[in-house]
Amino acid sequence: MFANLMPLLAAVAYIASAMRLLCFQRNGGRIRRGISLIACLLIAALLCAGLEILLYKPPVSLWQTAIAVLLFILCYRSRGNLAALLRPNL
Repeated sequence: MFANLMPLLAAVAYIASAMRLLCFQRNGGRIRRGISLIACLLIAALLCAGLEILLYKPPVSLWQTAIAVLLFILCYRSRGNLAALLRPNL
C-alpha cells in the first residue's frame, strides 16, 4: 500500500505546485519577463512530471516524493510568487 501512496502523493504535489504558480496574481507588481519565462517553464515541467506519474506509472522513490512535497510547501509559502522564491533574503 505504501508503494502505491508515494507516486500518488508526488503527482498531486507536482500538479498542486504548478496550479499554485499558475494562479499567482501580481496585484500591481511589475512584470519581469525573465521570471515570467522561468515560471512558465517550471509550470510546464511540473505538470508534465505529475501527468507522467499518473499516466505512465514509473517507479517513484521516497526521495522524489520528498522533493515534490518540499517544492509544494515552498510554492504555497510564497503564495505562488516565483520571484519571492528566487529572491535571497539577507
